[in-house]
Amino acid sequence: MKKSNFHFVRQINEISVLRIVRDEGPISRSEVARRMGVSKVIIGGIVRRLLGTNILFEIGKGESTVQGGRRPVMLEFNADAGLAIGVEVHLHSATILITNMNAEILHEGVVNFNDNTNPKAILTRITRSIEKMVGDEEKMASILGVGIALPGLIDYEAGSILSTHSLKEWEGFPIKTFLEDSLDTKVYMENDVKTITLGEYHWGAGQQAKNVVYIWLGEGIGAGIIINGDIYRGITASAGEVGYTEISARGINRGKYPILYQDQRRFGEILTTQHLEFSMQQAASSNGRMTILKDAEINLQSIASAAKNNDELALDALKEFGEILGILTIGVINLFNPELIIMGGPVIDKCPMVLDSATRSAKADVLLIPAEVVKIKAGALKNRAGTLGAVGMVLQDLFKPPIVNLATYRSLILPE
Repeated sequence: MKKSNFHFVRQINEISVLRIVRDEGPISRSEVARRMGVSKVIIGGIVRRLLGTNILFEIGKGESTVQGGRRPVMLEFNADAGLAIGVEVHLHSATILITNMNAEILHEGVVNFNDNTNPKAILTRITRSIEKMVGDEEKMASILGVGIALPGLIDYEAGSILSTHSLKEWEGFPIKTFLEDSLDTKVYMENDVKTITLGEYHWGAGQQAKNVVYIWLGEGIGAGIIINGDIYRGITASAGEVGYTEISARGINRGKYPILYQDQRRFGEILTTQHLEFSMQQAASSNGRMTILKDAEINLQSIASAAKNNDELALDALKEFGEILGILTIGVINLFNPELIIMGGPVIDKCPMVLDSATRSAKADVLLIPAEVVKIKAGALKNRAGTLGAVGMVLQDLFKPPIVNLATYRSLILPE
């Protein structure tokens, strides 16, 4: 076997050992060998190397087998051997999460930058905050990587934002290069909704599922798609832009949705907090219906509070919002046929009845078999989903086997 292929195979074996010990430890070397179908000699060599990096450690002896013999030395995964960092950038702030290799939270912080929109200045503040939170140089050296969630379309090759509505000055700035130079570690970039999707998939409502669509509802609407465990970006990284889906006049009309629908062409023009608030302001002041919101400041929080107090106008508006969301969800189910749809963001967090209304609407009109099988539920991680998803990018790469191209595969299985 060529030397390069030998290192390739060794890398695959080391990752396999790490994953087994992480997921099933404490575990013996012989049991790891049995699980992988390789010899104890091979596992012994791999374990020696991993013990030397401090990522595995021995914790004592286990039970003897039924045949007797010496008690095996047990191996455990050292989750504290490295740090993973997740950052989520918002319009006026950034949240930072520092975890160990089991995604257990060690430190959490917020960097506020208010009206400062200069990317270099903001990223400098973020790196300084990370350095302060991590501590000394030895701990800084244990950083495995930084994941960063950003609004807009990402240029993965350039390591920058290609297009965004909220941080226009950031477009084209070399974010990845700047952070890698500043922190001396690998940096992973992703769109914010896709990152939230990863967070829910790994540690939230999407655990145990393989095919998931996450729909985020707030100042805008977007979706993240996971197919067979991997985030799906599409050819231009714009997969999930469901807000641009056009509305069919047969399904949505003014007679059925008098509060929210005013002949909009796309779902993204209706399913936002701004449109919900604007529509409620108009309805409260013009249609003569009794509402506790008539002389109040109308925002998402006040609408949610009014609905909890059985205000009819608020309840009707949220019911309309949910039903229109359900119509969009039907298209998502028919197109992707996922086993799970997760809904999250400020609208779902503050107004849970929207989820109930959307679920009823979608289940009523979608194809029979998907209606019985596809689950729809709320996200579980709330405001931490994005930063945990950013951490997930780092850890997923750490434990992911290297990609095998055709030339490497053929050289591994065919004699020279």
